[in-house]
Amino acid sequence: MVKIVNILKEKNIKVTPQRVGVYEILRKENKHMTAEQIYEQMKRQFPTVSLATVYAVLELFQEKNLIKEIRIEFDKSYFDMRTDHHHHFFCKRCKKTFDIDIPFCSTLKQKEIDGYLIDDFQGYFYGICKKCNRDKR
Repeated sequence: MVKIVNILKEKNIKVTPQRVGVYEILRKENKHMTAEQIYEQMKRQFPTVSLATVYAVLELFQEKNLIKEIRIEFDKSYFDMRTDHHHHFFCKRCKKTFDIDIPFCSTLKQKEIDGYLIDDFQGYFYGICKKCNRDKR
């Protein structure tokens, strides 16, 4: 818990039990989670917490570059503790999202395409993950 408090303070985020709770859930689960999934876990520790509070904390964490929002499923936002540039793979069978690290193409390294400046990117791949592919054999 002390480590989380220090991380929040380093980012100039006022430490509150709800903010510590959201960060702790994301760190402990170590997976891409929706605000609703985080909210369901938060209610166990903070029965009066609202979904709006969870969204506000997530928005603040995004602004402070503690997490990144990904929209690999078009109707849902997921939150990722990894804020470095990386891609994601979505398994259409088990519905899990995985981080994948592949080399960047030269265009992304230059951060410009035909005069358009790139400040962020997200690559999404869709298919069947290793585990589901193995399980079907």
